[in-house]
Amino acid sequence: MPHLPLGLAGDFPESASRIFELEAEEGDFMQLAEAYEAITQELQEIECGIEPACHAYLAQLRRQRDALRETLFARLSA
Repeated sequence: MPHLPLGLAGDFPESASRIFELEAEEGDFMQLAEAYEAITQELQEIECGIEPACHAYLAQLRRQRDALRETLFARLSA
């Protein structure tokens, strides 16, 4: 099984301390981070063959994750 990143901090290691600050201070950031991690986990399960899914659903999840990643990156960069 491929390596799973350690949550959002695994995807943005250079921003780990900022991630923890925002999660503690801003509830909406925490909700975005949780949604991102849930989608990432679901994608991992599909890509590893643990859960079956059609290509359209997989593409939809990837688009959602990419949109969340962009939003989170913008918040981390602000």
